[in-house]
Parts: sequence; structure tokens; C-alpha cells
Amino acid sequence: MKTFELMVAALGVVGLASGSALGDDLPRVVGGMEHVMISIENGAIDVHLESGSGSVELHAFPEDTYSGAAAVLNDSYYSSQYGWLAGGFISLGAGESIVIENIAMDEGLRVYEGGLRMMREMHSYDAIFGTDGSSSRSTWAGAMRHDWFAASEVGEYEASFRVFVVDEFGDAVGSYGTSDVTLSFFAVPTPGAGVALVGGGLLAARRRRDGGSR
Repeated sequence: MKTFELMVAALGVVGLASGSALGDDLPRVVGGMEHVMISIENGAIDVHLESGSGSVELHAFPEDTYSGAAAVLNDSYYSSQYGWLAGGFISLGAGESIVIENIAMDEGLRVYEGGLRMMREMHSYDAIFGTDGSSSRSTWAGAMRHDWFAASEVGEYEASFRVFVVDEFGDAVGSYGTSDVTLSFFAVPTPGAGVALVGGGLLAARRRRDGGSR
């Protein structure tokens, strides 16, 4: 895992400097992975940031134009650094699954479904977590998944999520409890590339938290 992570981090730096490694029609992979660890310990679910805390930068590349499903990231500041990852072996009962639910998201922040970070051509880029009227809930299959977080304006953003187990009918299984995590973002113009999206100012006030996504 560490070897793979170092490889992704190195390729992310290259992507920032010279564009998408797999072609101009795919969004760039920038920076090292930031894992959001999901585990079940002593029968209780837990979610936390592997690095403890911090903020991921959202970068804009106005010279890029993405095609197909990835076009949702055009004219946006975006990042796929945060990735949901199992923090050990997870064993669930028959018909049970793990759900991640958006419980609060700053206005202007959007989320699209990803996957393994370097396999961008296989990501669905479907709107999730309340984006564009989608469900606030997303079922997590247990594999590493790097979703795409995006915004249209420079500024600071936060998104809070609740993780819990549901049964085959989608009802929460109370014995596992719930666990919450907040992810932080700062949309910044990429040096020499972001001027077209910045407009009149480089700093924006913190977006209003409204208890849901936009």
C-alpha cells in the first residue's frame, strides 16, 4: 500500500505540472492520497482521517476540457485526494452494508463518484451526496474509492458525513452505532492557470452551512 501511495503522489505532482497523464479529456490527479478510514472495532463502526486533520486543496485548470462523464468537472476547482478506505478487515452480517451519508455540506461544494484514483477513465462521475438532487446517501462497497469534490469559486469549504450499517431493507442497524467525519477544502487557483476562474478576488467568505448539500 505504501509503495502504491508513493507512486500516486509522484504522479500527482507530474499531473499538476504537465496535465493529465492519460490524456487531456480526463481530470488531473494532484497531490498525495488522504484516506478516510472506515473500520468496525468491537462491533462498533468508526470513521476518521488517517492523517488526523487538515485541508485538501481544490485546483482549477481553465486550459483543460474534459469529455464524457468527466465533463462535470469543467470550469471547476476539484480534487480526488480524499479516499474512503477500509481500516482493517470488515465483517458484516447477511444482507448488511455500509452507508456514507452527507449530513452537512457548504453551499457551492459538489461531489461526484470516483474509484481507484489512477483509473479515472472507469469512474462514473455520477452526482452523489445530494449534488444535483442525488441521494444524500451512498453505499460503500468496501474498496478504496476516491470521489471528486468540486467547487466553482475560490474559498474554504467543509463537508460532514455519517457512516453506519444498514440491513437489506436500508434500515440502520443500531447495534453498530454511527460515526461522523468532517472533510475540509480550500479552493485555490493553480499558479499560472487559475486566473480565468478567479474573477475579482482571491479570497471568498466561508460558505453558509445549511445542513445539506447543493
